[in-house]
Amino acid sequence: MKIQFAGGLMKISLLSAIVFVTAVTSAQGQSLANKIRANIPFDFIVADKKLSSGKYSIGRARRDSDDTVLSILDVDGSSRAIPFSSSVQTLQAKDKGTLVFHRYGDQYFLFQVWPAGETTGRQFYLSQSERDIQSNLHGKSSTGKIAENLAVETVVIVGVL
Repeated sequence: MKIQFAGGLMKISLLSAIVFVTAVTSAQGQSLANKIRANIPFDFIVADKKLSSGKYSIGRARRDSDDTVLSILDVDGSSRAIPFSSSVQTLQAKDKGTLVFHRYGDQYFLFQVWPAGETTGRQFYLSQSERDIQSNLHGKSSTGKIAENLAVETVVIVGVL
């Protein structure tokens, strides 16, 4: 088969590029279509909502939407948060679904969610409580005391399928 003009070849290449971009966008948009299930052994905060320790599922708030709004629901259905998130990237995909928390003393804040096998995860916006703690780390607290022995630590929990 012989292509007689460059315009036809360009149309085929453009069509191929559109199909490729659509496939990549669709794959990235499906990252939390399958929920991550995890046992969280401590109380934690996400989007200024305090949730109790327990077994949770984390995934899209609506099945037909993207990953911007997530649902964090305990197995009993009694604790629930629906926070907004933004996309974050990594070069190395996680083997299993992973939750990343910030810990300050005995307070835990859900920071990121990483689906298994994906290089795109979700990051939650800092809650007012976490922003307050961070500002106290860099100066005096509202009581006038300098924050002591309080540094951010990262705690990782690997989910189960």
